[in-house]
Order: sequence, then C-alpha cells, then structure tokens
Amino acid sequence: MEVLLIVGLFVASSLSLNFLVGGKTKSAGAMNIVNLCLTVAVAYQFDQVKNIIWLFVCAAVIVVAFFVLKFYINRKRKNKNIIDAELIEEKDD
Repeated sequence: MEVLLIVGLFVASSLSLNFLVGGKTKSAGAMNIVNLCLTVAVAYQFDQVKNIIWLFVCAAVIVVAFFVLKFYINRKRKNKNIIDAELIEEKDD
C-alpha cells in the first residue's frame, strides 16, 4: 500500500509540474491538493501524522509572529514619522 501511495505522489507531482508549465493553473492547483491528500495518507501509513501536525503548528506560530512583528515595526515607524513632523512644525512656528 505504501508503494502505491508513493507512486501516486510522484505521478501527482509530475502532473502538477506539467500543468504549471502548460499554463493550466487550475489543474495544477487540483493536482497540488491531491498531492497534499496523498502526503497525509502516506504519513498516516507510517504513523507520522503527529509530527506533521506539530510541524504545521510551529510553522503557523512562526508566520503569525512574523506578521505581528512586521505590523509592530511599521506602526512604530509611522508614529516616529508623525512625531518628527510635529517637531518640524514646532520649529517653523
């Protein structure tokens, strides 16, 4: 069973790349979804689902932390520009 799943993964990946090169993005997306389903099935066969879930959780935490940090930096930079503009206005008066 595992061999069939791995061969299916290979075929789905090959078709996805072929559709991408051919400009059929919807078909490539469908093949990527099939690929993800086959990946989960292979992981379940090898009892690695727990590791995959932890990997997704860690990746999600990193992505959320990145966007929060980026938002904080942009907000801080915007506030600094506003304060600098107010100081310039005070000097002009």
